[in-house]
Amino acid sequence: MIRDITVIGGGSTGHAAAAYLTGRGFDVVLCDHEGFKKEFDDIEEAGGILLRGLAGRGVRKISKVTHDFGEAVGRARLILVCVPAARHQEIAERIAPYMREGQSVLILPGNLGSFIFRDVFRKIKVPEDVIIAEMEGNLCPCRLTAPAEVTVGLPIRAKKVAALPGSRTAEFIEQNEGVLDFIANKNVLEGALLSDNYVLHIGTTLLASSTIDEMGDAFILFQHGLNDASIHCTEAIRQERIRLLDGLGMKERDSATEFFEELRDWRNHPEYSVFRTLKGPDRLKHRYVEEDAAACASMALSCAKRLGIEMPVLRAVVTLASAVNQTDYYETGRTLENVGFGTEMTMEEIVSQIS
Repeated sequence: MIRDITVIGGGSTGHAAAAYLTGRGFDVVLCDHEGFKKEFDDIEEAGGILLRGLAGRGVRKISKVTHDFGEAVGRARLILVCVPAARHQEIAERIAPYMREGQSVLILPGNLGSFIFRDVFRKIKVPEDVIIAEMEGNLCPCRLTAPAEVTVGLPIRAKKVAALPGSRTAEFIEQNEGVLDFIANKNVLEGALLSDNYVLHIGTTLLASSTIDEMGDAFILFQHGLNDASIHCTEAIRQERIRLLDGLGMKERDSATEFFEELRDWRNHPEYSVFRTLKGPDRLKHRYVEEDAAACASMALSCAKRLGIEMPVLRAVVTLASAVNQTDYYETGRTLENVGFGTEMTMEEIVSQIS
């Protein structure tokens, strides 16, 4: 079993991953640029990260926090990239010069970042045996709730992953056995389309925009944003996704709508009590809109177009998000064309190439 892990990302997921894996006995280094100096100084001053919520509790003393990417990457067998999708290009370029044989990179949440890392690694001539993989969804729902303190809203369960190409997924899982309980996806596209975030977050956040403006950083989507309208929007997008998945020979795993309905029914579902306290988003230019629209939602629309399947509600939601945030998420996001698959390719050819 590997021992040395580097977590890249000074935000909540980076804190949670570093604390959780330290608690599991791994030698963990947490790294990010100097914009996270305060967060890292807080960890040093506190003597570690206080992990709260449903992934354990207690102060976890991280082996090292650093802004030195060369030192952090050079020592690790596994590099976890825990940053928003908008930073994938930056992080790939920062770590590529220091990658060496026998290492692997896991992007979480994946959001099709493996295509970005693959392109950068090819240009910088990273050793070919380095495995690039991504996780379906995030490690856990979490927030920074105080300096050097992260609260996790749900238990960390088995995580679905796929390498690019998917033929290397089994090798990735074997190489990183014991880090987490990994389950193989067929390919990175399966993980992106089956991730629930773009079904749950974008429309619900847009429908709550006036409440977000009024409440600011006190807004909690999973309390203040859930009503009949948001449930109806979520279910409409869910039904569109079911049609898309059917066209690709895939099946829905869980109902996003049912999850939201359980969140509303707090008396009968106390298992979500911590999750319901996780604040955000505090604005519309937030990852619940920007990241989910530009990554998995745009890819879902792109795949649907290639197959001749209509997804009018999801397209309307992405169009509205683009208008209010003055960014064309579909044109600039992670579509089949934008990650390198020409319009002449069929979905069968694309799936074959990434599997």
